[in-house]
Amino acid sequence: MVIGNMQEFREQQMGKVKKRMEEEKKIKKGIYQMQVMIDAQSQETFDKECKRTEKQNPGQKTEGEKSDTKRREAKKLDAQTEMEKMLSVGRKFISMNSQVV
Repeated sequence: MVIGNMQEFREQQMGKVKKRMEEEKKIKKGIYQMQVMIDAQSQETFDKECKRTEKQNPGQKTEGEKSDTKRREAKKLDAQTEMEKMLSVGRKFISMNSQVV
């Protein structure tokens, strides 16, 4: 078995370590740049959506709100009428039972 120059071997290994460290720095830098680009693109999309919603007619929003309130009122009325029906049926049932006794 031949033993080589120890100094030369260390230099080779240190050279490999330095290359790997440089590659790691480049990779981290690339990842950071990619994240910055994605964030910028997301912000642009967000801004476009905000501008688009601002351009909508305010009348459209109020019509939607009006229809929502109408639906809510209708549900309330439906629930109220249901409760009244149940109460009237309950009163009839109670009055029928009290007459039988």
